[in-house]
Amino acid sequence: MDGSPPPVDFEEDAEASASDEELEQSPFLDPETSAMDAIEPEPDLPVPTTDVNLFDDEEDKPLSKPVEPVVVETAPPPTIEASAADEEEPVQAKPLVEEGQGFFDEEPPVGNKPAEQAMSSQEELEESESGDTFELDVKVMNPEKVGTGMSSYIAFTVTTTTTMPQFKHPENSVKRRFSDFLGLHQRLMDAHLANGRIVPPAPEKSVMGMTKVKFSKSEENTVEFIERRRASLERYLNRLANHPVLRKDENFREFLENPADLPKASDTAAFSGAGFMRLMKNVGDSFAKISTKKADVDAWFDEQQQSYELLDSHLKKLHQAIETMISCRKDVCLSTNAFVKSVATLGNVEENDTLSRALSRLSEVEEKVEGFHQEQIQKDLFIFGEMVKDYIALLGSIKESFSMRAKLYNNWQSAQSTLAKKREAEVKLQVSGKPEKLAQIKQEIEDWEGKVEEGQKSFDKASKTLKAEVERFEANRSKEFKTKFVAYLESMMQMQQELIRVWEGYLPDAKAIA
Repeated sequence: MDGSPPPVDFEEDAEASASDEELEQSPFLDPETSAMDAIEPEPDLPVPTTDVNLFDDEEDKPLSKPVEPVVVETAPPPTIEASAADEEEPVQAKPLVEEGQGFFDEEPPVGNKPAEQAMSSQEELEESESGDTFELDVKVMNPEKVGTGMSSYIAFTVTTTTTMPQFKHPENSVKRRFSDFLGLHQRLMDAHLANGRIVPPAPEKSVMGMTKVKFSKSEENTVEFIERRRASLERYLNRLANHPVLRKDENFREFLENPADLPKASDTAAFSGAGFMRLMKNVGDSFAKISTKKADVDAWFDEQQQSYELLDSHLKKLHQAIETMISCRKDVCLSTNAFVKSVATLGNVEENDTLSRALSRLSEVEEKVEGFHQEQIQKDLFIFGEMVKDYIALLGSIKESFSMRAKLYNNWQSAQSTLAKKREAEVKLQVSGKPEKLAQIKQEIEDWEGKVEEGQKSFDKASKTLKAEVERFEANRSKEFKTKFVAYLESMMQMQQELIRVWEGYLPDAKAIA
């Protein structure tokens, strides 16, 4: 009985033409397995072999899938050329990175997933491209004090140079006070925040600084404050001018072009009823954020929020360190100034001519050193410190945009919950046999269905726009940090070179008294 099955199986496998020696060498001793191997058609064997060669390179896998039969059987050379071209692209990009051109520009796309890039709508891409077509440059200059006492304020001249067709003139100048900037920011927030836009923040108010300006009799005590405010207002307007959507806003254009005085923004005053109400509203929103249960449908936003919280913490520490360094430089300047006066006095009373000349030259050198430190203080502040401060404020604006998106999501969920309750009420009325109220409940259901649909559209639109805004923010942040950091390092190196040059000039006088 054990010998009868094999002859039957070999007769069925006669079409495979396998020799006895091949069967003995085969690892498959089971008759059924040998039959399956024999039944498998011969022409199908080359297909898996070519598939393996085709997919050896992981980068070529998605390119070869749509045209798999054509590439494998009829045109293998084009497949080789395509893979070679793919390998040449990173080689050509290496010199750009080594030269330092575009290195930071390439960082953000690496961290972004393809799905996130696909979320950016074609309209937003067109807006970004069209934003680079026309020039729009804004300068804030010529601060001047208007009035006296508590009613006084600082007026700035805002000069605009542009090629945008929305503007009536290519060059224009208007007078604006600080409250006008705050009013512009509020109008932009009202118009764009709910759409997912990140609106750059206006410079913060300073009650102490303006109090000094209002009552100080000497301009020397307020020069630094006024210059810092002027520079911050100029940076604020240029951030708006560089935004592909906000630069086209009618409120922004009117602010830059309308020579008349803008409506007084009374609610932006530091001490006012509207300001107090706004503060209470912000406090209420903060408690609402804490008490609201988070149920985000997209984990990407949670990851970004955590990342920005960490970045905000690091930037605040960096800004504090910069402020401390500036304060120390000011102390060094004061001490150096006192040293210069003392050495100069000592040189005047010294009877030894060589020593007297050396002391006088030393006072001159130290005076130049003090000047270098004064210049470096300005560079520490305006090149590096103010940029870090601006990005701390920008992160605050991003948090506001994220909070608005969460609010839209909660409104959508609340509308869905209300709609579900209305439908339950409709079922109860149908069961209880009260047709007189069915018409009203049906109308309410129809209204709430519209609110649910509108809430979902608003949430989806804000989410898509906010992702594109974050990508744009990351690209601009990398570019600006790179530019400012390089400029700051160059200023530091230039100061050190000037110090070396000055001390080398003093070397002969030092050797004369040795």
